[in-house]
Amino acid sequence: QAILAQAKLKNLYRVDSSRSSHYFVLTAIRAMSQPGGKPSARQEALAGGKIHVIKVGTSTLLTNDEVGGQKVSLSNISRLVELIASLRKSGDHVVLVSSGAVGMGCLKLGLSQRPTGPGVKQALAAAGQSRLMRLYEDLFSVVGVNVAQLLISRDDFSDKARFLAVRNTFWALLRLGVVPIVNENDSLSAEHVANFGDNDTMAAMTAVLLQADWVFLATDVDFLYTANPKEDPNATPIYAVEDLSRLKLEGLEASSSQWGTGGMATKIIAARIAVCAGVHCGLVNGEVPERIGQMIRGRKEGGTHFVALKGCASAAQDDHNRWIITLPPSGSLTLDRDGYNAVLTHHKIRTGMLLKCSGEFCHDEAVALFFDGKEIARALVRMSSAAITEEMKSSSVGLQDFTRELQAAGIYLDGYGSWRKGGHK
Repeated sequence: QAILAQAKLKNLYRVDSSRSSHYFVLTAIRAMSQPGGKPSARQEALAGGKIHVIKVGTSTLLTNDEVGGQKVSLSNISRLVELIASLRKSGDHVVLVSSGAVGMGCLKLGLSQRPTGPGVKQALAAAGQSRLMRLYEDLFSVVGVNVAQLLISRDDFSDKARFLAVRNTFWALLRLGVVPIVNENDSLSAEHVANFGDNDTMAAMTAVLLQADWVFLATDVDFLYTANPKEDPNATPIYAVEDLSRLKLEGLEASSSQWGTGGMATKIIAARIAVCAGVHCGLVNGEVPERIGQMIRGRKEGGTHFVALKGCASAAQDDHNRWIITLPPSGSLTLDRDGYNAVLTHHKIRTGMLLKCSGEFCHDEAVALFFDGKEIARALVRMSSAAITEEMKSSSVGLQDFTRELQAAGIYLDGYGSWRKGGHK
C-alpha cells in the first residue's frame, strides 16, 4: 500500500497522517506559491482557463467489424472531438494523449492480425501514426480546432532541461489555441510497444508537467468497481477514491479482465502520479466521452474520481518538484525510525539512518524511500549507491567517520584520526 509520494531529499514533500488515522496524506513541507501574489509561470504562460489532459487508447479508437476484424470507431472519435471543441469554446485548454498508432498501422496495411518479430511493431507504429494524425486533422477541422502532433519519449522527462523545453512547447501551443496530440515515439521505442499501458503513465506525467487541473483516462468500463462486474453481480461502482493506498493491486497486471479490459493497474498507477502532484484524475468510459464534461462539472455519475491530495498543488508549482515526480527511481533506500522522522520533520537523511541500500544509482538520481515495508517518498540522492554502501559499512563498525567532510572543509585531520582511535586530541 505504498503511496507514490514524491520528494526532494531535503525540502519537497512529506507524508502526514494527521488527516485521518487510517491512511497517510502527502502534504507540502513548505508553500511554493509566489510571494506577494505574483502569478505563477503557468498563469503567465496561459491567460486563464483550466488545463485538461485526456488519454484515449486503442479500445476507444477501434472497434470490431462484421467479419471479426477491426475498424475505426468514427462514432467514439467524433464525439471526443466535439467534446474537446466544446471545452475549448468555454475557455479551457486540452491536451489529447492518443494511443492507437500500431492498430492504425495494421488497418492501413490490411493486416487482420498483428505480426510479431523484431522491429515489426515499431514499423506498424510508424505506418499508423500518419493515418491517425490525418484522421484527427480532418475531424478537428470540421469543428474549427487546430491540432499539432508531439511525439515524446521517457528521456524527455528524465533530463530536466528537456523536461522544461517540452513544457514550454506545450504552453506555446496552448497559447496559440492549438490542441496538442501526444503519443510516445512508438517507432523508436521498443519498450513502450512491448508494455501496454505506458500511455496512461505518460498522460499523468504530462498532466504533472503542465500543472493540469484534470487528467482523464478513457477505458472500456464505466467505473472502477469493487469487483469484476462481468463475473460478480454484486460488484458496485466506486465514484470517488480519496485514499489510493487502500486499493490493492494484486492480480490486476496479470489479468486485465478482473476490473475490465482496459489495463486497470496501469491506470491506478497513473492516478497515483497525478494525485500526488495535486492533479485530479478521472476514469471514464471512452465510448461516452461526454462524461468527461460531467466530471468537470462535478457530477459523480460521470466516472471514478481520484481526488487530488490537498496541500500538494502549491508545492507542485515548483518546476523541480514536478520534475522529480516524473523521474523513474533507479534504486531504493530503507530507512529506520530516525530516517522516517527526518523525512517528516524536514531534516537531512544520514547514512546512519539507512537500513538497506538497493539497486545501483549515481549522484543526483532518483530513489524510492521505504519505511516499515511501505514506500513513503521519492528523493534525489547526494551520493552514489556505492558510496552509500561504503559509508553504511564504516558507520556500522563504530563511530561515523567524517574524514571526507572535514577534508572538504580544510580541517587538520591528524588530531581527528587520533581521537577516533581513542586519543584525547
